Amino acid sequence: MKVKFNRFERMAGLFVLGAIGSFGFAIAGMAIKQGWFDSKTAYQTIFESADGIHVGSAVHISGLPAGEVQEVDLTDDNRILVKFYVFSRFENKIREDSSVQLLRPFVIGERIMEVTVGSSSLPQLKAGAKMSSVESMDLLTLMSGRKLGVYMGSLSEAAGNLRALAEAFLNKDRTESLVRLFDRLTPLISNLNTMSIEVIKLSKQATRDEHFGVVFGELATTTKELNEVLPMLKIKAPQMAADTEKLITNLAILTEQFKLLTPAFTEIAPELPKASRRALEALDESVVLLKAMQKSFFLRSSAQEVREEEKKRTPASIEPAKGSTNSNP
Repeated sequence: MKVKFNRFERMAGLFVLGAIGSFGFAIAGMAIKQGWFDSKTAYQTIFESADGIHVGSAVHISGLPAGEVQEVDLTDDNRILVKFYVFSRFENKIREDSSVQLLRPFVIGERIMEVTVGSSSLPQLKAGAKMSSVESMDLLTLMSGRKLGVYMGSLSEAAGNLRALAEAFLNKDRTESLVRLFDRLTPLISNLNTMSIEVIKLSKQATRDEHFGVVFGELATTTKELNEVLPMLKIKAPQMAADTEKLITNLAILTEQFKLLTPAFTEIAPELPKASRRALEALDESVVLLKAMQKSFFLRSSAQEVREEEKKRTPASIEPAKGSTNSNP
């Protein structure tokens, strides 16, 4: 039995077939547009936090869709491992200095992974290699509950510290002490300024005509000479120490002897001026006696000979040649 379709049924069938064909063409166009049939190159990266990133998140290169996230996992060190792929037509743009950054195209929206274009002078990054990541902060991430709670806690602690500071300054004595401190800052700064000027002058004097270099040169010379002398001192140090010990011992003995003689000197000290005067008088009397004896008949000729010899001897001791000629006329 042959089934016949009327005109309306045939029109409906054609409409359904057209709809199915259009749907197929739309799916195929979407697949081509999304790159479902394009070859892909896989990469991976590490983030500290993966807020807003999930499987299927878009990967862009210079603002163009270039791939998507394949896997998001937590590593043993509590970091986020993100595996993603890039269409092969963008593979030559990814170099060893390329990096991945999480950002939002708009203020409000889903986060994407932005891959930077690498330098053409560097080699291309191999497939499956780990790409460096750059942590970023946006407004929504900043205002998220996890971040905002930490910030509010820190702000609360800061407010508590400010409150304690304000309560401390409610004391009148502390406020006056702070005012006095600020009053003393001006002369302190003035003195520091004066000191810095003097230090600058001193440094100029030290560096003028290379005085500083000359001083260090002389110091180096002195140090070198000391290095030469010290070994000799080290060798002679035991003997010097022994001699020093003997000297100190002798000085101690001499001091003890002086202690014994001191009372005797103390007793005769008042008589010393008188004794010295009498010694001078005795010397004068001896001179007078000798002169008187020289004038005697027996000693006059001998005294004359002695005077002549003395006159000859004194020049002879100074000029031997002349003395010899005078002695042999």
